[in-house]
Amino acid sequence: MTIVLLVEGDTETALKDRLKVFLDERAKAEGKPRVALRTKDIMTLNQAKLRHRVRLELSDPKVNAVVGLIDVYPNFTSAREARQFLRDAVGEGSRFYAHAAQFDVEAWLLPYWDFVCKRLGVHQARPGANPEEVNLERPPSRRLDELYRIAKPPRKYVKPIEMATILHSQDLTVAADQCPELKSLLNTLLSIAGLILLP
Repeated sequence: MTIVLLVEGDTETALKDRLKVFLDERAKAEGKPRVALRTKDIMTLNQAKLRHRVRLELSDPKVNAVVGLIDVYPNFTSAREARQFLRDAVGEGSRFYAHAAQFDVEAWLLPYWDFVCKRLGVHQARPGANPEEVNLERPPSRRLDELYRIAKPPRKYVKPIEMATILHSQDLTVAADQCPELKSLLNTLLSIAGLILLP
């Protein structure tokens, strides 16, 4: 079984490795076969190109489903609007699943804020109780940029590298419990793979 994850760029591509480990661990625990998860950073706001790309991926007989993942920031006002954009672009189809990160995928790193602060040698209050409600004016990626600038020593937040590093040994269910959009994405992947959904 193969799932293609269409994403916007390097940050979301870095997320793929942790998603794959998550799916593999669940498959092993349930005695089910592993899923092949391919990530392609070709998400576009051009609806015709997106529709063509999804149809091209689904024409491969080895591909069981295509999952689109797009950030809300800066082009949309909500995850619902972003998901609807993807559905409208692709059209009706039972093997395409639309998902969005509210407001960007870095929201899914905020549940590990204490771990990140410890890594950086700083003490900083977590930006709100709900990671997916961190606002559009200062989205999660900007909050992480600011945190890395005050690190000891200061450093640059390089999205794909830091995403992979932060998530490397983390339990994704911790973030899923605080981030409904992440939980929805994980449950879609689990459902396609025939695995037990998160509660």
